[in-house]
Amino acid sequence: MKKNNDPALIHNPSEQVGDWHIALEYLIEGNKRYVENHPMKRNTIVRDRKILKDCQNPFAVILTCADSRMSPEIFFDEKMGDIFVIRNAGNIADATTLGSIEYAVAYLKSPLIVVVGHSSCGAVIGAMGDNVFSGNLNSIMETIRPAINDCNDSNDAIHANIDFTVERIKENETVRRMGAVVIGAYCNIESGEVVFKNH
Repeated sequence: MKKNNDPALIHNPSEQVGDWHIALEYLIEGNKRYVENHPMKRNTIVRDRKILKDCQNPFAVILTCADSRMSPEIFFDEKMGDIFVIRNAGNIADATTLGSIEYAVAYLKSPLIVVVGHSSCGAVIGAMGDNVFSGNLNSIMETIRPAINDCNDSNDAIHANIDFTVERIKENETVRRMGAVVIGAYCNIESGEVVFKNH
């Protein structure tokens, strides 16, 4: 049986991963290491920088919240060059987010896109009320509200927002053309555990 620190479960930055199942396994095993407090030994940093100076091979695109507690390199226990990270308040799929995803799947050949929402998401909770926010913050709230308009419970709203974003990304022409797989996930900040929703 493989252990969570088995080198076979840690991505080599020179490796192009074409199979989304393998990409998902890297994320699952990395999150296990994080939850169990057994992170990988980071003794390849100099070598990795040399490999990555002219190219990158991220095996997954992670769209998650800009919340300071939600750093996917940490809760997935990954290294530089492993994951292509996009973060914004409420993990929404606006035009710049979709453009970044298009770049990752079309030019970097990332086979997997994961939308990671989280417990106690202030953006989603803020969008549940009738509050009016100033400036660009209000545009984020207006993007979230259609996803959660039938939700009375904040946790239900967080999950609905994840699902809404997943479906929006799945409709993207480049994502469909490249055959990238899009799934949702939920991170419990207290435990650190990430549960993958639809795969």
